[in-house]
Amino acid sequence: MNAVALLQGQAGLTPTGMNGETPFTNFEVVVQNLAYTKVVGIWGHDVNTGNWSFNPCSFGRSLPGNLEMWVGGWDEGVPPDQFDVEYEVLGNVYWDNNGGYNYSLDPEAAQGAEGVNTVVIGPNVLVGGYQADAGNLNVQVLVKDIAFQKQVAIVYTTDNWFTYQYAFGSFSRPFAPGSTPHQISTQLWNIVTPVPVGSTGQFAAFYDVAGATYWDNNFDANYSF
Repeated sequence: MNAVALLQGQAGLTPTGMNGETPFTNFEVVVQNLAYTKVVGIWGHDVNTGNWSFNPCSFGRSLPGNLEMWVGGWDEGVPPDQFDVEYEVLGNVYWDNNGGYNYSLDPEAAQGAEGVNTVVIGPNVLVGGYQADAGNLNVQVLVKDIAFQKQVAIVYTTDNWFTYQYAFGSFSRPFAPGSTPHQISTQLWNIVTPVPVGSTGQFAAFYDVAGATYWDNNFDANYSF
């Protein structure tokens, strides 16, 4: 991978009780761990003022392959309609600016219903969340809407890959913004499959579309449940 890459950006509303709601914007960024001292952050464009400003990210966790996850938010209530990722290390500055076209979120959609309302992802497929309880493994998968015909699934094991099974997903919803020539829109797919109560295991997600298969295997470590 490049020295820095966007994993995802998302924004929406969190319920705060008494019918209140608080806006949120979250970013996840992956960088090569080139040195201990580094600065990672988001340059964003404020749709209300027209100004660009920098919001630093903080270290999230180490990843296989000498990579790191960095996470950040946004100081303003409304998410930036355009943003880039900056990484400063060893006197160099690296960018992920979507090939020079900037990434986009939808500030208007972000103020819609409770929950996540606008999403952009860097890879073609990304596990958005999962949980295993009550005898089911539930996995949420984000994919770029590359073509109408697609298949989203996981391969999983509960016996350390001596055996494995497939579980296929169903379309849940699209996310704003819509596709443009330089940014493909994001969809959410849900996968639910039974697993023995109390069991543990691993899984990876895959996405078949337009004659290609894309994987999210948690940076070669798989996801554990």
